[in-house]
Amino acid sequence: MGIMLSSFVFGAPRLARRALSFLALAITVSGLSACGNDNSLLSPATTENAVRSFSVYAVSGTSAALPASYRFTTESLERPQVLSNGAVNFDMAFDITADNRVSLIPVRAIVPLPPAGAPAVGFRTTDASFTAVERAPTTGFTIDTALVVGAGQAVIAQVQGSGCILGDALYAKLVVDSIILTERRLVVRALTNRNCGYRALTVGLPKN
Repeated sequence: MGIMLSSFVFGAPRLARRALSFLALAITVSGLSACGNDNSLLSPATTENAVRSFSVYAVSGTSAALPASYRFTTESLERPQVLSNGAVNFDMAFDITADNRVSLIPVRAIVPLPPAGAPAVGFRTTDASFTAVERAPTTGFTIDTALVVGAGQAVIAQVQGSGCILGDALYAKLVVDSIILTERRLVVRALTNRNCGYRALTVGLPKN
């Protein structure tokens, strides 16, 4: 078969050679397209996505013993601090505004130059409900700027510089279900995809 192909290539008319060139180009383009899919450069997902509900407090007007921030990489609640080693222990903080709305505050908006660095956190709102948001976009995020929302407004978050080896971002979604003003407490639902570069925001082991 190889001899026949070689003989054809070198002895064929120009039109046939052009046809072969086009076929080779088509195969190359097809291969590049396959390599460019969402999972082409991603490590296999190892952490399942799960919806977590929690209470968190406004960072202002509450006891220093109460959690007022969230860390996406560990899905943990913290009281915002710069630790003794220069690192920060949170990615975003919560507050309640004078008009009883919620302020989502990225870490760099609170500590612009933490000694040991901090991730860049971006937010964007969506008209879809929390449950209906199934995949994060890659654009449209406002980075390192507080976002004020009302109860029930779904928000998508992008976290860059969170420790992913290839510099991929983490993505999450969250919604404040209720605001208890007398306690300055918020009831929040969140889902964080902790697999580097993956954008699926549905429950279970993500595929992309």
